[in-house]
Amino acid sequence: MLLIHEMLAKSSLDYPNKDAFVNKNKRFTFREIDEASTKVANFLMSNGINYGDRLGIYSSKNIEEIITIFAALKIGCIFVHINPHFKEEQLSHIISDCDIKVLFIHESKVKEFKKINLDRKQLNLIISLSPTISLEQQYNVQFIDRILNEAPSVEKIPIKINQNDPAAIIYTSGSMGKPKGIIVTHKILQDSTVISAAVLENNSDDRLISVTPFSFDGALSQLFTSTYVGGTLVLQESSFPKDVVDTMLNERITGFHAVPSFWKMLLQKHSPFGKNVYGDLRYVSIVGEVFPYDELMKLKKILNSTKFFMMYGITEAFRSTCLLPEDFDKKLPSIGKPLPGVEITIVDENHRLCDPGEIGEIVHRGGFVSPGYWNNSIRTSETFNNGVLYTGDLGKMDEEGYIYFVGRKDAMIKSMGYRISPEEIEECLNKGPEVVESAVTSFFDDTGCNKIKALIVSDKGAEITQKDIIDYCKLHLPYYMVPSLVEFQTEIPKTGTFKIKRSQLI
Repeated sequence: MLLIHEMLAKSSLDYPNKDAFVNKNKRFTFREIDEASTKVANFLMSNGINYGDRLGIYSSKNIEEIITIFAALKIGCIFVHINPHFKEEQLSHIISDCDIKVLFIHESKVKEFKKINLDRKQLNLIISLSPTISLEQQYNVQFIDRILNEAPSVEKIPIKINQNDPAAIIYTSGSMGKPKGIIVTHKILQDSTVISAAVLENNSDDRLISVTPFSFDGALSQLFTSTYVGGTLVLQESSFPKDVVDTMLNERITGFHAVPSFWKMLLQKHSPFGKNVYGDLRYVSIVGEVFPYDELMKLKKILNSTKFFMMYGITEAFRSTCLLPEDFDKKLPSIGKPLPGVEITIVDENHRLCDPGEIGEIVHRGGFVSPGYWNNSIRTSETFNNGVLYTGDLGKMDEEGYIYFVGRKDAMIKSMGYRISPEEIEECLNKGPEVVESAVTSFFDDTGCNKIKALIVSDKGAEITQKDIIDYCKLHLPYYMVPSLVEFQTEIPKTGTFKIKRSQLI
């Protein structure tokens, strides 16, 4: 089976002049990307960057970062795509934690980079993804444009890649503490690409839109799947609904992967999304937090001829399950059954199998499981056990083997003797009148009791009150799930993939 960089080489031969990637008004063929990534790979090797060295990418969405990713894969470097939404503290931690040797950076991220206190000797090389960059002369700064004009496009040294070696480290912000680096091997990228393409029925006619940074596994999956099948990937820098809609229509997008929060943004009252017909959109794949039923049905009504794939997974295992389109109507809100090569079980606190309908921890065995966390053997031993991943997610399984996500173990609220899922309360709140979105957390009152707090973003001009919210919840939720406190906010803190950033809820 081909490794990822070999998939690019094959598509370069099979579809040499076909658009592989689109970025604004620029279009790049498979042959151009293959040759450009070889040039960057040759430059890196000639500048002492070796197999296993960590290569950082800190950039807004652009073609040059794709070239860089493939260059790293070709010579066995480990690419570390740093979330462009990360700030000074996270950036500094990542560069030090995995000892990045060369950093590819876009001018738009230089301001944040300048804030960190970095030993000049730590970074051997900085390569600008922009034509100009404002960095101190102490750094060895090169420009990717110049490299692409001057470096040879024929591979100098054939590199033998071990499929079980790390190909990438994905740093996730997590619920607390510093970002943790999840190791992803060449084999994980290879297997997940082939299986995802088969499940989603991807082919060379597909035109996929990429809306999240390549620091997220979902975006990487789209990138590599599109390359594998010879499709076209359209990079979407702007997340304004009008711009997204324009891209979907103008580029005749056939596949769209996003978390529920992104879809909810497109469904907002003043968005043009619901006013158009998307006849080319063959499928959407949805993964992430719970998608409120009413809003999901609203999306389904707009995309009435589109197939819906409801997926589940965590970065430590890329993907775990999928609810296929044919099961959508009869099994929602299930997250489906395990993907090929994956075994999912639900276990209790003593690691015994749960009965059908009993809530326990979701455990992933088989394909896609990471070897562990970079530079963190203690946390690795706590989470992974000989290819078995204890996800930290709670779920249940019905008698037919369909799995249902309940919530995060570490996000569950213990109140009045009950373990309560904040997602369940949020789903109810989001159906309420004049509520745009919500987030649920907890607080300790004066007596030391843990109580539920709801953070609400309401419609502009709405006169909704705390009493209105609480009264609404009393009608629709058990008494122990009703918030004791309601606060109104202008926005809910989000991650780069528009998930609720629960660590920042106060």
